[in-house]
Amino acid sequence: MFSDNHKISLRQMQALFCFYFLGTASLFLPAELAEGSGRACWLVMLIGGLLAAFFSLVLTLLGKKEPTWTVVEWLRNTFGGVLGSVLAVFIAGKIAVDAMLEVRIFTEILRSTMLPHTPLWLMVGTLLALSAFGVARGIEGQARGAEILFFFVFPPFVLLLFAVALTAGEAYFLPVQLPKLDGLRWGVAYVQPLFQAMIFLLFLPPFLEKPEKGQKSLFAVCLLTTFLMTAATFLCLTVYGAESLSHKIFPTVQVMERVRFSGIFLGRQDILLLWFWMVSAFLYVSGALFFGSVCCVRLCRQTGQGRRYWLLLWVPLLFIGAMIPQDLAAAYDFRNKIQPIFSALTTALLPLLVLGVRIVKERGKRRETA
Repeated sequence: MFSDNHKISLRQMQALFCFYFLGTASLFLPAELAEGSGRACWLVMLIGGLLAAFFSLVLTLLGKKEPTWTVVEWLRNTFGGVLGSVLAVFIAGKIAVDAMLEVRIFTEILRSTMLPHTPLWLMVGTLLALSAFGVARGIEGQARGAEILFFFVFPPFVLLLFAVALTAGEAYFLPVQLPKLDGLRWGVAYVQPLFQAMIFLLFLPPFLEKPEKGQKSLFAVCLLTTFLMTAATFLCLTVYGAESLSHKIFPTVQVMERVRFSGIFLGRQDILLLWFWMVSAFLYVSGALFFGSVCCVRLCRQTGQGRRYWLLLWVPLLFIGAMIPQDLAAAYDFRNKIQPIFSALTTALLPLLVLGVRIVKERGKRRETA
């Protein structure tokens, strides 16, 4: 039974963001990092993940200071009504573009691996319709599902990583290579799509039961994601070597092909992992629809019930946007070109600026009262 209070617990938030972070980017990331950083790819993944964990502290600090606010209220309070609203629309556009590309990449991969004869428009429309239905009543149902699925997804994933480690042959990661400055800067930019859901933190506090305690919980999720993807990248490097890994299409899935467990119901652990990834992609798209509609409701100063009507706008908008790229490569290249820049603005620069202005104002008030 749901409590129907439109609030989620910290554990449910952690489960949700674990799934959010392991979307389509997790399939390509080891190969991209190997191409740009060679044997140092796993170190670049580690550094990029730790940077993301740091900025999660900044984003959650906003919610800790004002638990009932979203970024819309923060921006209006900091920059004034007009400019603050414009910046909030920019953030909503960032969520929309990220979701469009995620939908297109997800459906293209699904069509190439499992449903080659299914029309693209049908797959895109079905995914968006199911995602909208999942969050029509709020985020609580999605969070409860993620909480349940977590124990069916992440423990097996960790076991598969251990199983792959046992099959590793030559130590292709030796000698250990430190990342060069250019490779590090390039690699950290490619790590960013893994954490693209961090923008949801700008809207999450009003929907948390204990927003004042969310900082440590989310930081732990970022560290867990960093550990898992660093381990996956390191194992891909150990199994394939930097040169071979850079030419793999879906290395995180392909490396699981080495694992076979006889006598159990599933002989293809790579297919199991692909199914896990499908759940992550579905939850991410649902989250984008939910938080995007929340942004529109806050911008128009409507009640929470108006969010369902905004979904009627967001679903066709994402459908049209997802159909624009020519193919998988075009969608993927476009995401890699624009996302690091706009993510740096929306999840790093703007929150730091807003927080800095708030701290200056608080110090000014203390001086006046002293």
